[in-house]
Amino acid sequence: MAARRDCDTVGRLYAHLSEEFEVKDLGLTKYCLGIEFSQKEGKITMNQRGYVDDLLKRFGMVDSKPVATPMSQGTKLARNEKIDSTQVDVPYRELVGALMYLSVCTRPDIAHAASYLSQFNNCYDSDHWTAAKRVLRYLKGTRDVGLIYGKTSDPLTGFVDADWANCEIDRKSYTGFAFILAGCPISWESRKQRTVALSSMEAEYMAISDAAKEATHLRRFLLELGLNDLGKITLYSDNCGAIKLVENPVFHNRSKHIDVRHHFVRGIVENGEMKILYKSTEDMAADVLTKGLPGPKHKECVKLLGLSCGYLRTD
Repeated sequence: MAARRDCDTVGRLYAHLSEEFEVKDLGLTKYCLGIEFSQKEGKITMNQRGYVDDLLKRFGMVDSKPVATPMSQGTKLARNEKIDSTQVDVPYRELVGALMYLSVCTRPDIAHAASYLSQFNNCYDSDHWTAAKRVLRYLKGTRDVGLIYGKTSDPLTGFVDADWANCEIDRKSYTGFAFILAGCPISWESRKQRTVALSSMEAEYMAISDAAKEATHLRRFLLELGLNDLGKITLYSDNCGAIKLVENPVFHNRSKHIDVRHHFVRGIVENGEMKILYKSTEDMAADVLTKGLPGPKHKECVKLLGLSCGYLRTD
């Protein structure tokens, strides 16, 4: 039986730990690993304003002009194999590493940009550096954006999307998914798919399979925490063909070439652990995790994810 999270339980745990270790009660968490925490009015807020300010100072972007999106719509960067990146006198790798840490902690809105830029850590030039600095310009105008969790009755819900053949280098697609609980994302990912998809339906089906694996992990983790009333996890996709392929148990010409591991999602749906529903592209929150978007669409996706917004401007 899960322990009740009340003052008495916390007190007993503290007393027990103090018998074995030297401990100090610092009260409610306010700052940890570059993340600022706030707990008041029944809500928990997480943001990295200070971390963003440090990045702007570190990379000389304090006086830069803010932009509405971390990546321009239609941005396509190429591998520059002709130039030795070690001779390019810019701290590109350091900036990308800092952006990746920010993206996995509290900023899913820059996850795709960070993932995309990281592909060029060994073959970058001035174009890549300019694209990386654009993310800093976006962060300057959105330094207050963060995660806000509050008590809700909504079950665990996921959004999944794919951008077919997005990469012009190898024609692989991008997968993006986010799972929301307590009004805000608790897990998200943006990454290139491992194999080439032959159609947009196939790319979406592969993305759904990856999201199903994460949903299974989250479900089991939440059950371990004592949340036994999860019910079915709802996963939203904007591709009807991919949803039909999940529901159809027959392997036909449209799916026989797909790697067996991607059919994992069918078993999850058949077992009643998850249901997949259609969500229009206009309301697809995971769209921001697969590609660069125009300003209004990007901001709308950020709102759909439940992030707090603190924009200085929009395009």
